[in-house]
Amino acid sequence: MLSLSGSEDGLSTPEKIAEHRDALPGRAEMVEIAGASHASFGDYGPQSGDGTATIDDAEMDAAVEDAVAELLGSMP
Repeated sequence: MLSLSGSEDGLSTPEKIAEHRDALPGRAEMVEIAGASHASFGDYGPQSGDGTATIDDAEMDAAVEDAVAELLGSMP
């Protein structure tokens, strides 16, 4: 299992992610994407209370692709 989050996410904050970590399986891979906000994970525009992304869409896409590729590469 892969859980992606953003360092600039003002809604699913890094603190909230850590607080609820125990709801995921122990083997879940947790990846925080530096510079990503909550809205970075979709194409729906700014969200009230969200942080400001410091990476652009292409960097975000590449970070997600890298995280998924790494997870898939670790599977037997």
